[in-house]
Amino acid sequence: MKSLADNPFIVSGYLDERYFCDREKETQTIIKNINGNMHTAMFAIRRIGKTGLIKHAFHLLQKQKNITCIYVDILATHNLRDFTNALATAVYNKIPENKNLSKYLSDFVRRLRAVISYDPITGSPQVTLDIANKSAYEKTILQIFEFLQQHKNKIVIAIDEFQQILHYPEKNVEALLRSHIQGLKNTAFIFSGSNQKLMHHIFNNAKRPFYASCSNLHLDFIAPRKYAQFITTQLARYQRKITPEALDFILEWTFCHTYYIQFLCNRLFEKKIKTIQLRDVLHTCDSIHALEESIYYQYRNMLTATQWQLLKAIAMEEKVYKPNAAEFIKKYQLGAVSSINRSLEALLNKELIYKATFVPEPYYTLNDKFFLRWLQRK
Repeated sequence: MKSLADNPFIVSGYLDERYFCDREKETQTIIKNINGNMHTAMFAIRRIGKTGLIKHAFHLLQKQKNITCIYVDILATHNLRDFTNALATAVYNKIPENKNLSKYLSDFVRRLRAVISYDPITGSPQVTLDIANKSAYEKTILQIFEFLQQHKNKIVIAIDEFQQILHYPEKNVEALLRSHIQGLKNTAFIFSGSNQKLMHHIFNNAKRPFYASCSNLHLDFIAPRKYAQFITTQLARYQRKITPEALDFILEWTFCHTYYIQFLCNRLFEKKIKTIQLRDVLHTCDSIHALEESIYYQYRNMLTATQWQLLKAIAMEEKVYKPNAAEFIKKYQLGAVSSINRSLEALLNKELIYKATFVPEPYYTLNDKFFLRWLQRK
């Protein structure tokens, strides 16, 4: 058995199944789709654990030894060139783990006219393609996929933050990828994104190339009882406990939102308290706010007075179903409906709020739950 981690509440990355909370149904869905050569479109709000879920599914799949899993995050890409370099780098970094592919490596690098460099911080190889025009990159993407088809293993490619392709200056990226992907054999894709509006536009708009091409998977919040059990179990492994009052407060204060639970519990664990009590949680929440307060004031400076007032009002309500309702406007003295609509759009564009759509009744709320609680206190 592997030794325990220094801190069981992982904030970034993935270790193994011991440190992963629930998502049993979603994991089974992904694995079932992959085994059936079906692509998956994963819709999730920010920081709810979509990347962790992908890594968890990969961890379980790779135990089969006949599957090659490739993960690429394209959030930092800005055009087709960046996308192609990111995809080539992800493939290149996976090849050394597979002896069956290694004999094709030299030919792969040569044919793509790739320049290999190394990240000065991580030391990981990075691939930069020595080509200049758009048509060459389009051809190169096909070459990468064809290269992977030479491997006898099933190939799984997860492209995270897939909605980023809508921001590329090249307007045919969706059609290009769709045309290449539909011809692949024994390959399954996972397309995940944190902007639900854009992801919905890509996969559920009948006029778009990826329409009806994937099985949709929406990530919801983990049930409080599941997370309560997870927290208690993790602490018990280190001979630690938590009082019911403290546990209930954590779940309520973080809205059972994965990242914020993990972060708060991570900070609590670092205090090395044998039995965590409510006062310990409250003190840790204060510490988190003190650490982030300068950033929260920067938000204030980048918003208009009307936008800030609306943001505070949404924080106070926690969920706003009808921002144009007379009662809501009067309660927080928000002014004209036209001004509210403009401010709402601005806050959405700045990603300070989001609109939850995969629910019976859509609502607006803040992205950052720590920021929401700070606004409530102010």
